[in-house]
Amino acid sequence: MRKFLLKPKKSLGQNFILSREVTKRIVVLAGNLEDFNVIEIGPGYGALTREILAHNPKSLLAIEKDSNLEQYHNQLLSEHQGKYRIIEADALHVVEEELIERPVKVIANLPYNVSVALFLKWLNNIKFFTSLTLMFQREVADRIIARPNSKDYGSLSVLSQLICDIRKEFDIEPKEFFPRPNVYSSVVTVNPLPTRKFAVNLEALTRLTRTVFAHRRKMLRNSLQNITSYTEAILENAKLSGNERPENLTVEQFCLLTNSMQTTY
Repeated sequence: MRKFLLKPKKSLGQNFILSREVTKRIVVLAGNLEDFNVIEIGPGYGALTREILAHNPKSLLAIEKDSNLEQYHNQLLSEHQGKYRIIEADALHVVEEELIERPVKVIANLPYNVSVALFLKWLNNIKFFTSLTLMFQREVADRIIARPNSKDYGSLSVLSQLICDIRKEFDIEPKEFFPRPNVYSSVVTVNPLPTRKFAVNLEALTRLTRTVFAHRRKMLRNSLQNITSYTEAILENAKLSGNERPENLTVEQFCLLTNSMQTTY
C-alpha cells in the first residue's frame, strides 16, 4: 500500500501512524466521545481519524496543513457527512473557538516540529478544552511530566503541571510509523484542572521560568541579578536562599518567586 502514498514532508514533521492497535489505544485513553466535539491535528492518511469516528464523537474537526493529503479523506467525509469535516489550515494560527463548540476534546499525533508550540498555545487557553490526548516525541513528553531535580525539568514542566493533571501513558516504537522516525514517541493525557494549583500570573511565570532555565546550571541569585535590582529582597520574600538552581525549585516555589518579583520594589 505504501508505494501509492504521497511522500511525507519532513518540513511539516510528518510521521504517520499506520497501526490500528496503536490508534485504538490512543482513542480509548480519551474516554467517552459521544457527547464531545473532537479536534484532530494533522490527520495524515486518516488512520487515527477512522478510529476516532469509530468511537462516535458528536463531531470531528480535522485540521491539516498539507492540502495533498485531503484526498485520503474523501471516503470518510462521504461516510460521515454532517459529523466529520477537514479544513486546510495551520493549527498554530487557528482560533479553536471560531471553529468548534464546547465541550471539546483534542486527540492528535502532533507533528514533531510544532508540538511544543501547539501545546503552549493550548495551555494559554486551557479552559476551552475538556481533555487532550496527545502524541509527542518521547523527549518532549518527558520534559512535560518531569519533576524537580531532574535533567528534563524545565519551564514546560512548570507551566504544564501548574494548570493540568498530566500522565505519560505509553511509548510507541519507531516501527509503528511511516516513515520510521529516529526517535520513540509517547502518548500523554492532559486534563485541565478546575483552578491553578497556586495563584500566579501565568505570563509572569512564563517569563521567569524561561529566563532562569536558559542558564539552568547557574545559581538562582546569579540569574535574577540579570533581570532585577532587588534580588535579595525577592529571594527573602520567596523564602529561598538564592543558592538553588532552577531545576531544584518546585512548581509552588516558582509561583512564590514570581509573586515576590511582582510585589517587591
